[in-house]
Amino acid sequence: MDHRIKIMDSNQKIVIFYETFFMIITLLISFSSEKQQLLVELPSAYAQGFVFPGEKHTISVVGEAERKISPDETKVSLAVENTEANANLARKNNAEKIDKITTVLKNNGLTNENISTSNFEIRPNYDTANNNFEKIVSYTALNKIILTTSSNANISSFIDFAVNSGANRVDSIEFTSSKKVLNVNFKELLKDAFTDAIQKVEILSNEGNFLINGVKNIDLVQNNGYNPPIPYYALDQERMSSTTGKSEVPPTQIIPQENTLSVTIPITFFIDNTNSNSNKSVNQTQLLFGIK
Repeated sequence: MDHRIKIMDSNQKIVIFYETFFMIITLLISFSSEKQQLLVELPSAYAQGFVFPGEKHTISVVGEAERKISPDETKVSLAVENTEANANLARKNNAEKIDKITTVLKNNGLTNENISTSNFEIRPNYDTANNNFEKIVSYTALNKIILTTSSNANISSFIDFAVNSGANRVDSIEFTSSKKVLNVNFKELLKDAFTDAIQKVEILSNEGNFLINGVKNIDLVQNNGYNPPIPYYALDQERMSSTTGKSEVPPTQIIPQENTLSVTIPITFFIDNTNSNSNKSVNQTQLLFGIK
């Protein structure tokens, strides 16, 4: 009898344990479902423009400024190109002309710091006239150099010296501004762009009847707009091959152009709705940022 009672007590304990276990599992599943539903519903609330109490309103504008700046550096791309039946002969002819060009340029004021090689190549030419793309008929050698000088240097004379010494290509002339000049002008344009943003947001605050209450964020984009003009210098083949005396040939005219530097800065301002103190002048924005 005692043995049966012990078995029943043991069975009752097992039943109570499983009942308690399943109750806990059920509660956990119910709580997890409610939590998951809450997490799923939150994004929809944000999507509907949910705003936490006390969150500050903002407005974003873009400040812009631009100016022309004079170049202080000039880069000229010159080249010697010739075609011969033999690759070594094409190379030799180019080397002699490049050596003559650099010697003349150095004798007239340039140094090794002003002259650098930008490209050298020897390429085969095939018998395309007879559609024989496996037969090499000649070789073209190309030597390209870059002249880097001050914008105040006489670029025209250097081009004429090079052409008279054998250069048969002038690919480009680039008037650039040095990093130092760009940095000085960039900092000044930052002030102008910020002032432009203030003026824009003042107009909006007048029309929208709200007050400006500080800056939340400024997105300063590096490498703002810098557009150096690159004029193309076209060689006059008739002039290059002419045997006319040098005194009768006018010098090459090269006219430097100004570069354009622009700065764009998106700015986000804190704003307050007008209230009983809304009679404040918009000049309060100028006072806030110290702009006269």
